Amino acid sequence: MSYMTPIDYAVIVVYSIIALVIGYFATRRTKSVADYFVGGWKVPWWLSAVSHHVSGYSAFAFVAYAGIAYRYGFTIYTIWALTISIGLLIGVLIFAPRWGALGKKGMLSPLQYLEERFNLPTRVGIAVSFTSIKFIDLGLKIFSLAVFLNAFVGLDIVWSIIIAGVVTIAYMVTGGILASIWTDFAQAIIQFIPTIILFIVALQAVGGFGGLISKAPPGFWQPLSGPYDFWYWLAFLIVVTLSYCGATLNLAQRFISVGAAKEARKVALLSAILYLTYPVVMFTPMWIARVLYPNLDKPDYAYAVIARDFLPKIAPGLLGFMLVSLFAATMSMIDSDLNSLSAVFTVDLYGRLKKVSDEKKLLKIAQIITLVFGIIMIIASFIPLAFPQAGGIFNIMVDWYAGLLGPIGIPLLLGLVYKHTTWRGAIASWAGGFIVWAIFKYGLKTPWTITTWAELITSFVIFFFEPIITRKIAKISTEEIKRIEKFFEGL
Repeated sequence: MSYMTPIDYAVIVVYSIIALVIGYFATRRTKSVADYFVGGWKVPWWLSAVSHHVSGYSAFAFVAYAGIAYRYGFTIYTIWALTISIGLLIGVLIFAPRWGALGKKGMLSPLQYLEERFNLPTRVGIAVSFTSIKFIDLGLKIFSLAVFLNAFVGLDIVWSIIIAGVVTIAYMVTGGILASIWTDFAQAIIQFIPTIILFIVALQAVGGFGGLISKAPPGFWQPLSGPYDFWYWLAFLIVVTLSYCGATLNLAQRFISVGAAKEARKVALLSAILYLTYPVVMFTPMWIARVLYPNLDKPDYAYAVIARDFLPKIAPGLLGFMLVSLFAATMSMIDSDLNSLSAVFTVDLYGRLKKVSDEKKLLKIAQIITLVFGIIMIIASFIPLAFPQAGGIFNIMVDWYAGLLGPIGIPLLLGLVYKHTTWRGAIASWAGGFIVWAIFKYGLKTPWTITTWAELITSFVIFFFEPIITRKIAKISTEEIKRIEKFFEGL
């Protein structure tokens, strides 16, 4: 059954035209690999900050987080919005300015510095592992968008996945990061309008915040509840700090693209402030859904259901506006992810290993790789259908993507800060974290919190203690010491 009217469909068509126009103009400004991947290091800090922030909102946020908000209430704000804000404030002080400094040096890919700091195998190993796990994250975002297509339009979930995936990669192939960033800005405006309207109207339906608080189930406003205890929260804080400060490579690109340490700090600070505030607008209708629809069969559909029931009563076209905002949000996040993956493959793997320096050839390869990766992403979108026993898309994301990000993010981010660790520690930290994750998850079958703590502690310990061991059993060459010193002097 479709809940959409002709006006709703007209809104979608208008937005599609706007997205194509943005892609067209971005294409005209994309003349080099630097333009394609980092906007020529000339992106305004406020624009990059908005892009960094809205890159955290795909349809996934309105589906996976809706399920947690519906079941456990305020916990979703504590484990998601609050942790990201704290992580980004850490980034303001430590990581963001270092990414900005690398942008000033002309870096194209967040992994490019690893060869200068460590060695080529470290760069290649982290590039391959990040590319492999990122498709899980991208597939879940497309699946989440398909959920809204299914709920609003009544389209079969399989066709919803295919259509959502094709639309999302349609304009990214030629436009590069400029298309992604400007679409992020348009998406922010488009997303805020229907979500704020739904926030206000849904609050009125329950008698304001006072009515929501009093009518919610007991324990609904506890900071942490259900399976999300303090140790889960702390482990998740470490993971999202790594992720939002640059281990998720498209977010590192937002810092790099401004081309200066001071500007990169502003990017992280504004994004942190937005994460403290806007999620309240997004989560409130999800909390209200628990009061108005206490027996939902699919809690992940909570936001979709309340939007479907309320928005058409306010004004025709608002439901289409909401679907457009979700398309925009998902496109902005996925397109920036695809761009970063393409950067990794083009710059860190193909271009480096094949020693290709021709700008036009690299740009063409980047566009082809973006298309190929988009197709793989659509295939990965069927993971939730193939593994229904996994317990919801949030659990799938946490188990696989968030669970594996630590061993990648620790050498990647700490390599910018701690100069004593050599390439041996970087590779051992990366490999050791993966091995421990596999042993605990599939051998011992421990819960996510224990598995994640085990891998994080392993990676951290190896990274920091490797210099002590290396100096006792191996002699570090003078050339290696000078190379590392030169890298840090450049920062």
